Amino acid sequence: MISRERILRGIPVSLGFASGRVFVRPDYLFDFPETVVEPAAVAEEVERLRNAVAAARDDLQQLHERVTREMGRDFAEFISVQLAFVTDADLGEQAERFIREKTRNAEFAYSTVLKEMTGRMAGARPVLFRERAPDLFDAGARVLQHMRGDEPQSLLEAPEGSVLAARSLPPSEAALLNPDRVAGLLLETGGRTSHTAIMARAKEIPAVFGIKGMTRRVRDGQSVVVDGYRGMAVVQPTERRLRSYRDDITRYRRHRRSLSRLVDEDAVTADGRVLDLSANIEFLAEARAALDNGARGIGLFRTEYMYLARLRPPTEDEQYDTLSEVARLFDPMPVIVRTFDLGGDKVVPGYSEPNPFLGWRGLRLCFDNPEMFRDQLRAILRASAHGNVKVMFPMVSSVEELRRARLLLQQAKTELARKGTRFDENLEVGVMVETPAAAIMATRLAQDCSFLSIGSNDLTQYTLAVDRGNERVAELFDPFNPAVLQLMKQTIDAAHETGIWVGICGEFAAEPLGIMVLLGLGIDEISVAPAS
Repeated sequence: MISRERILRGIPVSLGFASGRVFVRPDYLFDFPETVVEPAAVAEEVERLRNAVAAARDDLQQLHERVTREMGRDFAEFISVQLAFVTDADLGEQAERFIREKTRNAEFAYSTVLKEMTGRMAGARPVLFRERAPDLFDAGARVLQHMRGDEPQSLLEAPEGSVLAARSLPPSEAALLNPDRVAGLLLETGGRTSHTAIMARAKEIPAVFGIKGMTRRVRDGQSVVVDGYRGMAVVQPTERRLRSYRDDITRYRRHRRSLSRLVDEDAVTADGRVLDLSANIEFLAEARAALDNGARGIGLFRTEYMYLARLRPPTEDEQYDTLSEVARLFDPMPVIVRTFDLGGDKVVPGYSEPNPFLGWRGLRLCFDNPEMFRDQLRAILRASAHGNVKVMFPMVSSVEELRRARLLLQQAKTELARKGTRFDENLEVGVMVETPAAAIMATRLAQDCSFLSIGSNDLTQYTLAVDRGNERVAELFDPFNPAVLQLMKQTIDAAHETGIWVGICGEFAAEPLGIMVLLGLGIDEISVAPAS
């Protein structure tokens, strides 16, 4: 029987068109039947477990090599984390002990221990432990799939030209999306300003989120068209519809080629006003793409992905190596490094904080992890010796928080000076204005820093009390709301009256109409994804 064309509607989060075959990423289920095994069969169950672990290890080692080759070392670090979990002696030993002492089947033993360890990790106080829980979960799922006889697949093993369909996708997994293999992305959850959506745009993958019950309505291998403009997916499209979309895709690609001819032009308005056009990046590979696309600097280097890609915090030297490479790449253009902003939607599903966006994130988290924060500050300071690095603090809500952060920065300077390490004594310090409190106090904050940067995504959600990742209230998330625009205008005026410049690094800056509004408000710099 021929399937009829169906249209699934959601929220357009990444512009563009894509067509391909559906690749459903299932939610892993760990409800394995509990089977009592005979004492004589215990050794066989232990051997089955060890074989599955060895097979999963071999999978991940091959995957690590391929990711390093195709996407670079930054992305391969995410695979290293899962590889470390698969080979973790404690997890394997606990599962084997469970099999021997309780005489249970290997699947049940391993899944039980895995759930217990994931739960403990998800509720751990150290933020990096919490952030690693999904990686432990996925690594364990690969072992269980081998025991079950299934063929394990990761996002990196999606068939070339496929359209990924999933219930949800955390940012740490979205980082592994390879646009050479994944043509489009469809999710049941999430909104336009979630970090997963931001990464889809950065990778130029057309995406639609918030499609209710989507994974129950599509199957692997079905033909699908992703319309990132209208916010819909067309499943089993008619030949007539396919021809229409192919024409759209051709026009879209032609338009992109025409824009590429402008990359070396300055951003100047008709009345002669020059606008600084910078890029938002997470990874070194994006820095190169930003340079190729004509960026005049890095307006936001999101450093939290250095932490999400490892089992342990990156060392000062590891951070310095990455930061200094970006600084050299863009020299003499500015590189603004934001200190790590873990929390918000960069948390794990099992963590029980009632509202992570209003809880332990940004500078609050930095202050509770002073050693980790100092390591990063020293790395930024060392990179500043190149002369084009600036530092920016996230989620500042009071003058007191800014002063506390600056005090820690000064202590890091003192430590480096004592060792004779070079750094920029006059390193510029900026503040992200992401809360109404910061916007209201912008004049006072501007007196204690060198520049302000409006984070329009968070400023909008906090002003309007709208969770930016909740598809149920997505239509209420509106950066054009007069209250949000008033706070932006107040921030811009405060910066100019104090004699400093002000930029914006939220998604509002990538909207054509938003750019017009921002120019009218007097913005000095906009920073957007390299693909924008």
